[in-house]
Amino acid sequence: MGHGATKKKAGGGLAHLRSGWPAGTLAVSILALAAVVPLAWAQDTQRTGALGFETAVADDPDAQMVLESNELIYDFDRNVVTAQGDVEIYYQGYTLESDRVIYDQNTRRVFARGNVRIVEPDGTVIYADTVELTDDFAEGFVEQLTVITTEDTRFAAISAERVDDNLTIFTQGVYTACEVCEDQPDRAPVWQIKSARIIHDQQEQVVYHENASFELLGMPIAYVPFLRHPDPTVRRQSGFLAPQPGYDQHLGGSLKVPYFFALAPNYDLTVAATGFTRQGGMGEFEWRHRLKRGSYMIEGAAIRQLDPEAFIDLPGERDFRGFIRAAGQFHINEFWHWGFDGRLSTDTTFQRDYRFTSDTEYRDEVFLIGQSARNWFDARIANYESLVREVDGPRLPFVHPVIDHNYIFDQPVLGGRLSLDSNVISLTRDQAEFANVTPRMSGELNCSTNWNSREIISETLRQRILDDCELIGAPGNYNRVVSQATWEASFTDNLGQVFTPFAWVRGDIYALDIKETFLDQTGGLPMIGEFVETGSHTAAHAMPAVGMEYRWPFLLSASWGQQVIEPIAQVIVRPDAPDLGEIPNEDAQSLIFDDTTLFARDKFSGYDLIEGGTRANVGVRYNLQANNGMSAGAMFGQSYQLAGENPFPLGSGLETSRSDYVASVRFEPVSNLQLATRVRLDEADMSLRRQDIVAQGSYGPLTARATYSEIGADPDFGIDFHRREIQGTASIKLDENWRVFGGGRIELEGPEEGSQWISNRVGIGYSDECIVVSLAYERRYVRTGDLEPDERVVFRFNLRTVAEGEIGATVGSGSGRDFLGN
Repeated sequence: MGHGATKKKAGGGLAHLRSGWPAGTLAVSILALAAVVPLAWAQDTQRTGALGFETAVADDPDAQMVLESNELIYDFDRNVVTAQGDVEIYYQGYTLESDRVIYDQNTRRVFARGNVRIVEPDGTVIYADTVELTDDFAEGFVEQLTVITTEDTRFAAISAERVDDNLTIFTQGVYTACEVCEDQPDRAPVWQIKSARIIHDQQEQVVYHENASFELLGMPIAYVPFLRHPDPTVRRQSGFLAPQPGYDQHLGGSLKVPYFFALAPNYDLTVAATGFTRQGGMGEFEWRHRLKRGSYMIEGAAIRQLDPEAFIDLPGERDFRGFIRAAGQFHINEFWHWGFDGRLSTDTTFQRDYRFTSDTEYRDEVFLIGQSARNWFDARIANYESLVREVDGPRLPFVHPVIDHNYIFDQPVLGGRLSLDSNVISLTRDQAEFANVTPRMSGELNCSTNWNSREIISETLRQRILDDCELIGAPGNYNRVVSQATWEASFTDNLGQVFTPFAWVRGDIYALDIKETFLDQTGGLPMIGEFVETGSHTAAHAMPAVGMEYRWPFLLSASWGQQVIEPIAQVIVRPDAPDLGEIPNEDAQSLIFDDTTLFARDKFSGYDLIEGGTRANVGVRYNLQANNGMSAGAMFGQSYQLAGENPFPLGSGLETSRSDYVASVRFEPVSNLQLATRVRLDEADMSLRRQDIVAQGSYGPLTARATYSEIGADPDFGIDFHRREIQGTASIKLDENWRVFGGGRIELEGPEEGSQWISNRVGIGYSDECIVVSLAYERRYVRTGDLEPDERVVFRFNLRTVAEGEIGATVGSGSGRDFLGN
């Protein structure tokens, strides 16, 4: 020990130091402060850590510092203070641990040597063999450095240097978002970027890599002389996004290069240039802007195609193609908000052809929505557009507008609740829209295509259209107002029986102008008039109803659990439904009778059809809940037309005075296995009319879901064949990270002979804390509109904090459905 040096042991291992103490103690305070506080200060109260990551810690001049070490050594001759032996320093949320810490007051430099560990207030951990820095924190040097950020990313380097209070330079550095394997710490992470130099710019919040190589599982797979990405704390920053290569038979090979502009915290812009080997270059953009009361976005794309003939006889056979779309939603106050979504396109199929969407329809709309505790209001103006090829102009409607309103009165009326429901709709359609009444077999009439053909329709074809087609959208103007007042109450007696009386009165007003638009195609023969009344006319209907619903739940308790058996009966009395044959059916075209609609007071799905007559709905519901977690349930019932005309169509299961039987069963033996089935049985012979079976669950590494559907033949409805279909998905975890997955949909029996695939998918994936990758093969066997059956290979990846993207390629196209084994 040199002359003038003093050696002390820290009594009890702790020394509390404050500014304003004698010079020797102040030196130790400065020493601890320099060693613990990070390498640079940000402005105001933002403090930056060893890599320049901002940490919100207040600079408190009166903060207390705690030092713990085995020894404190004061060398007054050299102006050096040393703390050694299990040194721990705590200051303003920072912790420094080291074997030895030295502060040289002459050079104003601080040295921490041996097993250095710094924990910043935000949780970032820094490991090093040696740390050297100036006591003004502006510059420093670190050897054998490892940094673990709060985002679980890791930097490591042979050495690191802090320059100009901004740049941190890592020499021979490594960056990864993967954790170190505890069992094999020397094993390379799943991915890492090795660079000759890594430069972190604190002000730009960007990490630069020079002469970088990307390694996957320890193997170099790519080299770039320069790479940049946001530092791990950044959520949004301007820069290039991951390139997206792809392939399509109509477009050729492609490469999309997007650039993101983080212009402000509340708005940004993304632009992209995509090159196609067959069609040339395409530009696209997306603008997003969040305001105080809402947000909106604008996107678009345009291309001048080099090879329009790739889309011969399709809407895409043109030079210039593109689209622009805008959408937004804004809050007016706590009850009201409005929004819009609109699109303009050069042709119907552009967005599908260039993979912007897979939808077959698009809806332009402006809407206004209001909601309170007892009110609901929804008004929309909407224009429906097809994204597939139109044969003879648009057949989807323009709605101007549709309004739905529900109001519940706040005061009871006759001991019950009174509510008012209203619907207003006005729409226009240029062309008629037809659909096949029965499932169309191969080579048979396609109602939509044949009807809208510009060719002359023969009398034979006309008659086939009348026999086999259903009008689902009439050309012309359609206006309707519906309003219904409903009263209902609920009473429970001492035996637990629940009585729910109800009543309603509904009024409908129609104003129609239906056009007979196909005289030329039919050689002067009427067509639309064979389905609905044409020309201008009005109609009005009223429908009152009264009814009662009765329930009597029985609770059966046992030591193992509880059971509830609940008989249910419902009777509704009303006059016959009005004859609506002259009115187009726009919104009640779907009718599925099962246990979920058994007790619906009007079983039609929309307003254009009305249920009439006196009807009784009867059933029983069962539920079981065991103490061990097992549960089960069942429902069985039937509907009866007691009086009046039956309004339900043939094949619905409700067309006779006694409906088909409907039932459902669910069973959950354990929490990770659910089984359910829903059936409809013929009321005369209990033959199967429809069945759906769903099974889903997980066991060990397997997670799966399967659905089986069967619809029985119905010769009276023109369906002479059974239809059976099964679809499912499954995923198997091979280990903690790897999994294989797949799915498919297959028609086992239908109008075509033999079983045939509709679609399937299979793939493999890997995921851990730093990477997600998957490779999938997808095939669609059925033509949808103008979209041909095709096969695609899709590779998806996500490197946490660095890049994510998708690479897709159309590898082939088929000609239709494939039979199994062929």
